Amino acid sequence: MLLRLQRQYVMGEEPKGEVRITGIVYLPEWAGDPVASPMLRNLPTSRIEAAINRRQFAVTGASRFEGGTMTMPSGRTLRSADVMKPLGNPKRTPDFYEVVALQHTRLVDDGEPNPTAKMAQISRVPLSTAQGWVARARRKGLLPPGRRGRAG
Repeated sequence: MLLRLQRQYVMGEEPKGEVRITGIVYLPEWAGDPVASPMLRNLPTSRIEAAINRRQFAVTGASRFEGGTMTMPSGRTLRSADVMKPLGNPKRTPDFYEVVALQHTRLVDDGEPNPTAKMAQISRVPLSTAQGWVARARRKGLLPPGRRGRAG
């Protein structure tokens, strides 16, 4: 299977467009084999796009967990296990949006179908609050742009 990728730009935004799958070429193992719709339905296109875009919009410090800990921009030390704990108050937690981005990325990597709803559940806040946190992290460039009509 071959995927055609294309960078999508949004007018008025920085030129760091999101990569989208714009075409799929299926080459069966044997010539003449039919293409079954479940085969295409089970293709994890959104996870593939998310993985590509995560590389492009590198989350601050996401790859710097050394020995199970990392140093945040404020100088605070964060353990890998602490990423999945309740997030706390944005006004009182240093590097709050960096941790939001790390938690969202971890949930996406784990295959969570709606990472923002899971974040709301973990932090015991309304979904709209968690959506605001994720939106702010996206505006800060800590997460790739979201897609309209997509959960998470």
